[in-house]
Amino acid sequence: MIDPKPPGIPLSMAHLPTVGGLAVPWITARTGDGRHLFGAVDADRKDQALLRRLCGVCGRRHDERLVLLMRLSDLPRQSTAEPALHPTCTAYTIAAYPMVGGRLDHYRTTPQVLDSTMIPPADSPARRGAPAEPWFAVWLRGYTVITDHGALAASYAGSTPLRIRPINLTAPFSA
Repeated sequence: MIDPKPPGIPLSMAHLPTVGGLAVPWITARTGDGRHLFGAVDADRKDQALLRRLCGVCGRRHDERLVLLMRLSDLPRQSTAEPALHPTCTAYTIAAYPMVGGRLDHYRTTPQVLDSTMIPPADSPARRGAPAEPWFAVWLRGYTVITDHGALAASYAGSTPLRIRPINLTAPFSA
């Protein structure tokens, strides 16, 4: 079930635009007419975030700890195309967005209409209408930028995560 009232937006994210009471992540794609497409990623901003060590949600530089939000299928590869987040931005993302927070049991059935600057996940056709995967928060001090399936990605292969925690709304998320 989707929560009827969005969570409060942290002060560190107050500079972001909002839609329906939700902060729009910095890497979220926009259509030519200015609409934000939640779930779609702006390719240039994603690459900037990965290479410049910027948070994918607030767009600001990382501190000493960061979090990669990863689906179960990403864990064996130890990499994800999504940029890392600050702990506060991670907690907000889990509370605000139902797919990551585990409140949706299936992926969307219809494809989004994307502009040329937007990138869908490489596996979006396979996910269409499929059961949702569990998500995990992988806490790190840093990551390596790699090329995975032809796109930049964050990898923690060769380093030990500080912790890997399943995202579970019944347990508190500690930053």
